[in-house]
Amino acid sequence: MPLNPLFVFDQLPTTSAAAIREFNDRYLAAIGASQPSGWADVLGELIPTDRPMITFPVSQLRTLYRRTEGESRFKKLREASFDVKAEEFDDGYEAKLSDLFQQVFAYRNWQQAPSRLVNAEEQFRHTSTAALLANGTSTNCVDGKHFFATDHPVNMFDASVQTPSASSIWSNYQSSAKNVLGSSATGNTGAFLTDNLQAEVVSMQTGVPDENGQLLGADPDTILVPADYYEPLKNGLANARLLSIVTANAGNEVAAAALENVYKGRFNVLPVKEFSMATGTTADWYLVDSKLVRAGVAPWVSMRQTMPQSLALRVYDESSDYFKDTGNIKMSSHIWYGFALALPHAIRRIKGPTR
Repeated sequence: MPLNPLFVFDQLPTTSAAAIREFNDRYLAAIGASQPSGWADVLGELIPTDRPMITFPVSQLRTLYRRTEGESRFKKLREASFDVKAEEFDDGYEAKLSDLFQQVFAYRNWQQAPSRLVNAEEQFRHTSTAALLANGTSTNCVDGKHFFATDHPVNMFDASVQTPSASSIWSNYQSSAKNVLGSSATGNTGAFLTDNLQAEVVSMQTGVPDENGQLLGADPDTILVPADYYEPLKNGLANARLLSIVTANAGNEVAAAALENVYKGRFNVLPVKEFSMATGTTADWYLVDSKLVRAGVAPWVSMRQTMPQSLALRVYDESSDYFKDTGNIKMSSHIWYGFALALPHAIRRIKGPTR
């Protein structure tokens, strides 16, 4: 009885040609698809649903105790909302059935196809979320302002509510270019300083109010950066001591001192390879408070609509008309997703230098 043509020996190759083929096989499999880094799923809300659209309500209860004078106080329960609608996306694979019977490499590729589709779906969520953030300065959020803006209302329904600094608006966007590596850096090179980082952390800590105008307590612990700034920032923050430049006598004398790096171990730096690195784009970076995200203040929502298996994975086997016409079999994977920017309180965008 002849050997099964799909059988694969799990042994060392017996010839140099087989060794080369085995190496190429594994190499091509390894680089077949990029691996997403997980940031979009961790810092946002991934919601499975069986409905094509979900309405997300955002309440403004404004609970604030004050001295009782005369009659008790009451306020109306008010809320805004935003909708997320799922759309259909697809990809798939096709192969000659005769190749699968006769060529080990073709059969192995066919076996790997399902796992690559799963990986591609995760990458799709990250790419889509990165596009949302990139367009956040021109896309409105639930309060009617651009998601990254300098004029978010403190309370969406009561314009009289103000912060302790007597402002009825707040900001989660720095529109002046600031390098995440500090004021001394040029692009992603140069001496690392924490001056720009510290200024933006303070702005987030002291500039994000709740619905009563009181500080929400935002305290960023995560930094999202383009891939080309990840290594310099990670290494800079890992230093125990940093160089500090001091000028005196109207700037005529310059002195340098090594100071303790108070930010060592403070931030989780995440590289976002999905951000554009094209010439002419800006190396924008983002501060995120993951604690607020876990508390329900999600910056974005990824909604996945679950569908019957017959619609989600469509298989054209030997019984299909397509096979009878072409001799090929194929499978088509379909996914339904909706993406939206949600609440702006837990994230701050800082415009970076132009590449």
